[in-house]
Amino acid sequence: MIFKDRQDAGEKLAEIIKNDPYIKRRLVRSRILVVSLLRGGIIVGDIIAKKLKIGHLPLIVAKIQAPSNPELALGALCFDMVFLEKKIISSLDIDKATIQNQIIQAKKKFIDYQRRFSLHEEQFNHLKNYHLILVDDGIATGATVKAALLFLKSKKPRKIFLAVPVAPIDFEEKNFDKALIIHKNPYFSSVSQFYDNFFQVDDKKVKKLINRSTIK
Repeated sequence: MIFKDRQDAGEKLAEIIKNDPYIKRRLVRSRILVVSLLRGGIIVGDIIAKKLKIGHLPLIVAKIQAPSNPELALGALCFDMVFLEKKIISSLDIDKATIQNQIIQAKKKFIDYQRRFSLHEEQFNHLKNYHLILVDDGIATGATVKAALLFLKSKKPRKIFLAVPVAPIDFEEKNFDKALIIHKNPYFSSVSQFYDNFFQVDDKKVKKLINRSTIK
């Protein structure tokens, strides 16, 4: 399955979410909020929040890169929460000092994103008893959504749902209360292969979407 762009993916996801019986009931009865991952996820999240008429809160997550392959994630971090992909680390035979150095580099990137986009942990302190829909433009290794999940769980929401357009066939959904994934592919190589237009989301666009994001 190929999406035209992130807006197309967001519109398709919004329809699936609206028609899911479990979530549909909670859209009426409960406090529910979209949490989207920067950068690309913010476009998908913005569309879903508008279609569902609910609040939207963007979240920064930084990938912890493998030292010899920046495209490969050793894990990811979100504020003080660090998730490590133990199987990948074990397969690469990386020592603890190297892992710590890669975490430091990811933390620097995370702090830079905080400075550029003015997103701080205090903005997430009111999420207790919310139903959260965690959104990204796609999943590769899953490290970023797993780090986001660890962070969001620390805020004591009632439920956390995952909503993404595409993921590998072997992505494990069990840690989420519910996962809505449009397409799971056994020949997955990158998220971009499932989009006709997978442009880089620039700072100006991110700031615009952050400025119009709302909490309801």
